[in-house]
Amino acid sequence: MPTGCINIIRSIFTGMVKCIFIFILLSFSLNNNSYAADPADSILKPSPRRINIIVSNKMTKPDPAAISFQLQAKWQRMFHKKEMFVIIAGSVNNLTDKIVKIMDRENAVIGNLWFDSHGHMARRISLFEIGKDEINYQTIRENYIREALAKIGTYCDSNTNIGLGSCYSAASFTLPPVDKFPEQRMNGDSLMIRVSELTNNATVFGTEGWVMTGPGIFNNSYALAGNPGKKRFKDPVCLPVWKNLGQWKAYSARNGYFNNVVTISMDEKGNISSNYISYLAFEKNRKKQMKNISRLKNGNFNTRYFYKYEFPPNTTNHLAKIPAPQNSSN
Repeated sequence: MPTGCINIIRSIFTGMVKCIFIFILLSFSLNNNSYAADPADSILKPSPRRINIIVSNKMTKPDPAAISFQLQAKWQRMFHKKEMFVIIAGSVNNLTDKIVKIMDRENAVIGNLWFDSHGHMARRISLFEIGKDEINYQTIRENYIREALAKIGTYCDSNTNIGLGSCYSAASFTLPPVDKFPEQRMNGDSLMIRVSELTNNATVFGTEGWVMTGPGIFNNSYALAGNPGKKRFKDPVCLPVWKNLGQWKAYSARNGYFNNVVTISMDEKGNISSNYISYLAFEKNRKKQMKNISRLKNGNFNTRYFYKYEFPPNTTNHLAKIPAPQNSSN
């Protein structure tokens, strides 16, 4: 055989041997890698089952907004009993007891938690109510409120969404002094921070605008956005609210950042999400907004409301309310 052919065959054979040798080394290395994960860790753990909880307040008197919300929530619950639970709460402790019972029975974690509540501009502070208890950046420090929310937090994680469905829940603007009441910052951002911290770094959503309860709340629509028609809200004191119709914020203690969020909505199962387009992106809504802003009038918001809501309803301070002035009929 010619010498050239022998050299070619030898080169091919040598290359094959090297490839086989490298393959053996790589296989050995992979099978004996000192950084390899524990076999138990290599088994994919199933994601926990998530359920959604919709909270509304037990009424002590007829409340059209609460009635509308509760009827819509209970209707959706009829068709989504495995994913959505509706709780009518009388207090924060009453809510906690009901959530613990549901979560332990269902062996699940909270996916979405929505608090249907009124906000009160006259309180001059961001808040949401759970039955008779008012939760704001100050009262959330009370032991019984903090402990109750922390217990709920044991069923939450960083993938949980919490919606503070009260007007002005994320407000950070400052209200001007009125009568004996000094300038007051709303501190909704402080409230959101504390709620997230107590609920295991859940993402908390709040708004500087109003939260409505018209038809279609659970239809991925704009039913939560808009404005009330009452005269008292057409006052310059409410100007920051008019400027932020349908605008929401999100916060998670996991990263410590606030993010602006497009108008929030819920689907038929109570999942919280944002719409693709902001409420104010629609021309008709902007025109309505500007029309109302142009008609704001001092005195429409009666100062009697500031005295009426001076203190949270579930505190001893409300017994010491200063009598409201009697010089107005609004």
